[in-house]
Amino acid sequence: MPRRNPRYVAFLLTGAIVGVLAAVVLVLGPGADVADQPRLLAYLAALLGGLGALAGGVVAVVLEGRRR
Repeated sequence: MPRRNPRYVAFLLTGAIVGVLAAVVLVLGPGADVADQPRLLAYLAALLGGLGALAGGVVAVVLEGRRR
């Protein structure tokens, strides 16, 4: 049976998308009354998107390590 490696790009993109969606929920969700929403949204989307991509990469590496 051939060994299958995780698709790193898919894990990174999924993590980044989840991070950006979390930023949208935080900034535009209920009870979010911020004076400068677009700037805060851009900042949090970049920050949480990067952290999400990092988390996705860690998950991919852990899954690859388990298969060995």
